[in-house]
Amino acid sequence: MIKPPKILKDLSKRWQFWISLILFLIVVIPVLAGTAITSHVNPYTEKGYYMAAPYAVPSWSTIFYGNLPPDINLPSSYSLIAAKSPAVISYWNLKNETINGDRVIITWSNFGPSNESNYISEGFTYGNTGSGSMKIMITGNNPINITLYHTFDYDYKLPTSNNFYTMQLSLYYRNNTNTNFVINGYLTNPKDYTVFLFSHGTEIPTNALLSNFANYYFNPVNKYMVTPNQWNYEIIESNAPSFTPFYYTLSQNESSFASIYLIKDVFNTTGVYNVSYVIEYIPGQSNSSLTLYLSDIHFEFLGSVYGLLGTDNNGASVFTEFVQGGIFDLELALITGLVIVGIGAILGILAAYFGGLADYSLVSITDFFLLLPGLIFLIILETLLGIYFPTTVAKFRPEILAGIIAVLSWSPTARILRGETFVVKSQQFVEASKTLGLSNFQILRKHIFPHLMPIIFAQLIIDIPAVIFIESTLDFLGLGITSFPTWGNMLGYATDYMVGAPYYAWWWWIPPFIALALIGISLFYLGESVLERYRRTGGAY
Repeated sequence: MIKPPKILKDLSKRWQFWISLILFLIVVIPVLAGTAITSHVNPYTEKGYYMAAPYAVPSWSTIFYGNLPPDINLPSSYSLIAAKSPAVISYWNLKNETINGDRVIITWSNFGPSNESNYISEGFTYGNTGSGSMKIMITGNNPINITLYHTFDYDYKLPTSNNFYTMQLSLYYRNNTNTNFVINGYLTNPKDYTVFLFSHGTEIPTNALLSNFANYYFNPVNKYMVTPNQWNYEIIESNAPSFTPFYYTLSQNESSFASIYLIKDVFNTTGVYNVSYVIEYIPGQSNSSLTLYLSDIHFEFLGSVYGLLGTDNNGASVFTEFVQGGIFDLELALITGLVIVGIGAILGILAAYFGGLADYSLVSITDFFLLLPGLIFLIILETLLGIYFPTTVAKFRPEILAGIIAVLSWSPTARILRGETFVVKSQQFVEASKTLGLSNFQILRKHIFPHLMPIIFAQLIIDIPAVIFIESTLDFLGLGITSFPTWGNMLGYATDYMVGAPYYAWWWWIPPFIALALIGISLFYLGESVLERYRRTGGAY
């Protein structure tokens, strides 16, 4: 058996080994550590989008770019967002009171959002959060308004067109009398400029009679009306302004720039901003009452700085992409490399050892595969499989990709090990073993394979970066993996958007580029160290 301590002792004397180890650890340690601290949500799906604004820079890079705005969340804790604690009542400045003769009672309830069919999970959304809500009971015959509000300080650089904000809530209501309500959402800046962002309820408000609001309230796409006795999830985004009442206050020409107005005209100064939800209670008859349950009340400004490596064009975490892409690339390369070396070693060693027809056949087959334009043939083969078997390819693309790479890549390994087997086979100890009556299997197990193990190991080390580069090339061209992150498709997507991105989105494409380069260099030097030891010891282990 190979004695690891002696091998490590020999390798540690070579500078190539230490360079390879250091470079390899520079890449692998962040990837492995990242699996423990990053989300396991696929950042190429909606659930992974908008952890911050698109093209947010890494948090540490603000030393170069100044006081860029971070994410601003109201509330900032999940417990308050999902109303898991009675403290949510005071957070939104609610209290039991009598207004214009109507009685308002605010309590905390275990009843919480579920089965909200129109909820879409993204980085900034909260819905179907389960138990926990504010119960608002209103009794009386007079119209009143109840305001939920909270303020925040904005002391940063003014935002860009990539920034946007959201306003949302989950609502359940019980109405035993002919009573209606409307919940409106507003954002007010330090100059007292207010934008009307949000309006949902059971009755069309008076201002719906104005022509510029009619399209909002009577357009079913906006889903203005809420449904009784079930949870309703409502959200607006400033980058989708047609779902806000503000949009319909603009002229036809101005409406094309509504998302810019919602950022530039609102966040045009530093100071204290106010977020408010106003409940309009509209009694319909004597003994009117209304019971509302509110949860997932949340305002978020998506900032321009985020995490270790910022965000991509969809606001997804680049560090999460880097970690998940690294894990996949390294796993695929190791497994595929083992298959390549396994096929090449078995065929090359057996053909050289037994010779004759077996050796002639192997040489012919390897010559055929070596003459194939590997990458071009791989692209053609994968494209044809995608055309004729789209469902299978979509479901098993990584496995199919690994299989094709292995089938097209084993021949150089087989050729190398065939030549080395001839060298070992000609040694006197092999001839002596035959004279002593050892079987072919015993000779292969005791002499041939052990003496070739350094070559096999070195070939595996060489094949791993080769697999990574082939797979990354396909992903970069959009012909490989596209549904989840790899270092190759990170580079591909980044180059598609970098020209129009702030600062060329360097934090998006530099990390995978450096990782691929360091992996290639480190494994090259490690392979050279193993081969040099093999040459000096003549195959001794």
